[in-house]
Amino acid sequence: MPLDVPTLFVVVTAVALLMAFWVCVMAWGQPAGDALWAWAFALGAYAASNVIYGMRGHLPATLLVLFGNITNMAALALMLLAVRRFQGVRLSLWQSLAPVLLVPPLLTLLPPSLLRSVISTGAYLLQMALVLRALFDSQHPLQGRGRYMLFSAFAGMSLILLLRTGGAALGLIDLSQPDDRMTWQGIILLGAICAVLSIALGFVCMTMERAEQRNYELAMKDVLTGLSNRRAISDVLQVAVARAQRHGQLLSVLMLDIDHFKRINDSYGHQAGDVVLRSVAQTLSSRLRAQDEIGRFGGEEFLVVLPDTGLDGALILAEALRAAIEATPTQWGAHRIAATISIGLRGGMVAGGDTADSVVAAADAALYRAKQGGRNRVDSGG
Repeated sequence: MPLDVPTLFVVVTAVALLMAFWVCVMAWGQPAGDALWAWAFALGAYAASNVIYGMRGHLPATLLVLFGNITNMAALALMLLAVRRFQGVRLSLWQSLAPVLLVPPLLTLLPPSLLRSVISTGAYLLQMALVLRALFDSQHPLQGRGRYMLFSAFAGMSLILLLRTGGAALGLIDLSQPDDRMTWQGIILLGAICAVLSIALGFVCMTMERAEQRNYELAMKDVLTGLSNRRAISDVLQVAVARAQRHGQLLSVLMLDIDHFKRINDSYGHQAGDVVLRSVAQTLSSRLRAQDEIGRFGGEEFLVVLPDTGLDGALILAEALRAAIEATPTQWGAHRIAATISIGLRGGMVAGGDTADSVVAAADAALYRAKQGGRNRVDSGG
């Protein structure tokens, strides 16, 4: 069945405008530099390019080539800008606008030919490649399924353009023939409808996935230190206790408390106290193994879960943590604030009647003894 090109122009333009409108609705209330606004404008620019190309026969050929390519390339440039903004990467004006400023004027100087088709296709493919590279940039990784939706859309359109240009270069397609030109124009527009839907939904999916991740972090992360909060570290401990019971594994737990923390707040102020908390958290977490978990349990207390770790190994680690904090004063303006920690340790096998609460209670009792014994020390309950 032949594809009706004018109808496809109307459909792809309407879909692009509708997607641009709904992305604008999502972006409403966000700052002008938000990635969603750039994505909405990109969809709008793509819709404008289809309006221009749909006026073939009503516009001078030079203007059609110039403004059609400008709007098309502007759409891809805005999409690259949106992805980079989403990643928090600053994109230079030259990087985003170079194809828009250089290629369309060049195309107007060339007569309709295979060379002009190759140049325009090459420019589009380069822009799409830059977007694809940004989506999988290891230095600024993106998580979730949205990026795969975008990848599929750009990869699909790139394949269609490559087949069209490659077929023309090999003589398999004669773009000077109305039938061949209209057939491939219809295929491209059909692919564009699928691409616009995938591109809009993919970026929206990325935005929603990031929002979900941020909500999770707010629910499970301590805002001040960046460590797991009490709820999260308690969940980790429950899982660790159940696993140790089921498999007969060792498990150790450390309860740590900053000594005389109130004195630090009283002497230097609460802002200094916050800096000390962050410094202690960073020092502790940097000295743990990959399988160990640490969280802020409350106030100036931290809980460390050490899977597959017996009492002797936990004692060595606890002493190393205590010494590291003692040797790492916190810089606060002109002051170097010294801090020490006391550590209560519960380590060894987990009995069938043990629970996360009983394990924490044992470590907390050992912490109390460490403080009663003079602070800046480790107590294992032995």
